[in-house]
Amino acid sequence: MISIRTKLSLWLTGLVILSTVVGIIFFESMLRQAFHDSIIARLQEDIEQVMLATHLQGDELSIDQSQLSGFYKPVFSGRYYQLNLPDQEIRSRSLWDQKLEILPLKKGDSRVWQTKGPQNHDIQLLSIGLSSDSLNVDATLTVAQDLSIGRKIFTQIYGTKLGVNLAMLLTMIAGIFLVLRQSFKPINHMQSALSKLREGEITSLEIEKIPPELQGLASTYNELLQYSSKQLERSRNNIGNLSHGLKTPLAVMQQQVEALGLKDPDAAIALQKQLDLVHKMIERKLAAARITGEMLPAAQMQLPKDLDDLCQTLSKVHFHKQIQCNIHIPEKLLRLPLHREDGMELIGNLLDNAHKWAKSRVEIGASIEDDAICLIIEDDGPGVASEELAQLTSRGKRLDEATMGHGLGLSIVKDIAEQYEIDLQFTHSEQFGGLKVSLTF
Repeated sequence: MISIRTKLSLWLTGLVILSTVVGIIFFESMLRQAFHDSIIARLQEDIEQVMLATHLQGDELSIDQSQLSGFYKPVFSGRYYQLNLPDQEIRSRSLWDQKLEILPLKKGDSRVWQTKGPQNHDIQLLSIGLSSDSLNVDATLTVAQDLSIGRKIFTQIYGTKLGVNLAMLLTMIAGIFLVLRQSFKPINHMQSALSKLREGEITSLEIEKIPPELQGLASTYNELLQYSSKQLERSRNNIGNLSHGLKTPLAVMQQQVEALGLKDPDAAIALQKQLDLVHKMIERKLAAARITGEMLPAAQMQLPKDLDDLCQTLSKVHFHKQIQCNIHIPEKLLRLPLHREDGMELIGNLLDNAHKWAKSRVEIGASIEDDAICLIIEDDGPGVASEELAQLTSRGKRLDEATMGHGLGLSIVKDIAEQYEIDLQFTHSEQFGGLKVSLTF
């Protein structure tokens, strides 16, 4: 999908280019028409001047050179005239030995055209038909002007105008990109703010730093964010309140079980196991609530900070064991693509399991390959038999009843992994000998 900025840049650039091309064509057409009109106007003045200089001397027509412009005297000066009579031609000295091919015209008729003239230059001609009653002859008077000089001036003017227009076009295109870049800077700032919001650095968007056009969107997003945060907090508090509220009934039931033990020991033992199971589930949920803490609904799990927090918390939970937790995360990997609360529960369960079984160390590593993130958790514990690896994520399934737990942790891990389409693999750790868990995001 093409971005709005790119689309605006292309549209505005195309519009400016189209306008410039139309303007250049229109200017060229006007300039060419003005050049042609000026040539015709000059030829009309010249033909009137030649007509005034034409006199009848006896039975012959002659043209008084003293009444004509000096442009007609130099050879091939670019200004010419020619009077065609039935039996003779009167030409300007500027034509020298050249002759204009003229079609005879009737009295009052005129003709305007272009042809090749002296030195094979293009010339503009104007002819008019004349008649003399006293001589009883018809004549055709023609004036001409060389177009090469005018066209050279026209080319210079048009070239200058074209260069100026191209410079203005490039300036406007650069201005468009600069203006759009400056105009979209607030959106980039908003994107940066959203990134900080996702990473938990800020709790809401600063409305006063956002342009008026986007303030409504930012305000609505803040309201939605606040509502979601309250919903998460309410849910988390309800879980905590429920867990705390169950402690009192469980204490009463514990007393009743102890009293029952005097009458029916077998039944008391069975009930005691169930009470212990409920008690451990409550303790685990309370611990999960403490681990997740305050967070935003859009926050992702940050690396390695959240992993450090988990390791520190679990070292306190398993204080009776001296577990060394080592974290090896690439510097460019700053977060995992899942909600922080789900990530803390997912990886928290895996690390809790690793701490539970490890002898002295837990290793956490990550790598980025082919746009995929691979997180690996290994321990130096006894490991799991090959035929039992597939049973690890079965809900309520425990492979060792002697170790504290209720068999729900890894099944929860599996549920979260399926929700985020994370590839979850359990294998043997060749390096440390224990269990190796691979998560591919």
